[in-house]
Amino acid sequence: MSEPRTVAVLGAGIMANAVASRLDAHGFELRRYNRTTAAIDGPAFVCATPAQAAEEAPVVWSFVHDDTASQAVWFGPDGALAAAGGAMVIESSTLSPGYAQRWTREAAAAGARPVLAPVTGSRVGAENGTLVAFTAGAAGDLAAADPLLRVIAGEVVRISDAGATATVKLLNNALAAVILTGLAETLTTAAALGLDTPQLMTVWSRHGWAAPVASAYGAAMLGGEHELTNCSLAVIAKDLRHTTAVLGDAPAPLITAAAEKFGRALELGLGDQEISAIIDATRARP
Repeated sequence: MSEPRTVAVLGAGIMANAVASRLDAHGFELRRYNRTTAAIDGPAFVCATPAQAAEEAPVVWSFVHDDTASQAVWFGPDGALAAAGGAMVIESSTLSPGYAQRWTREAAAAGARPVLAPVTGSRVGAENGTLVAFTAGAAGDLAAADPLLRVIAGEVVRISDAGATATVKLLNNALAAVILTGLAETLTTAAALGLDTPQLMTVWSRHGWAAPVASAYGAAMLGGEHELTNCSLAVIAKDLRHTTAVLGDAPAPLITAAAEKFGRALELGLGDQEISAIIDATRARP
């Protein structure tokens, strides 16, 4: 994919805007749709409906909040699939496995070439082209989508079917939530024991298994500043709800505990803040 091409980007959250910026920097022409047009950042032809965005785009790519938002941009008379026959359609939102399977089936039935490709690596990864994409789709469609995915992803990992791929992304986020909750609890415990938490966070940010999450979120936890820059607490809480539904009766006490903690954070009104705000839920009494 060396020549500039047109890509329709659905959504205008943190990840959608970061990906659109990366595509623009690589010479792609953008058609964009978002329910709130003011949230669209950067140069693009802004469209009134997802179908309009898809009309002249050989590739339609979605980064939206959840199953409901995905359904809204893809399905119905104004949805992208109404105008995406023959197009490569990529869904990179974090979805429930059941809905991911439905999206794949219905996109194919509409004559599109569906590729499920949830990504991990946050805004910085999108800006630097170092995301990891977990993918599912027909072999030919995956091969065709690969050059575009590699504009934003340093690694593209084929899983298997859509349900398994969606599950892998949920477990990926559950692991992050467990580690983040553990850091918040450890820091809170250290403070309660009268230890020098800035000193400890400096060490944890440089060394050991906690280093990546401590370096990314330790300062925010210490300073109590949780302005949204990468991923909201509400997004991870949603993903954890999907994860616990997938688990069913399978024992996963740490994931379950993290889901409960993130649910408590939502009750405290922290959903719109950065995920570092989980420390405030850890400090709060039940």
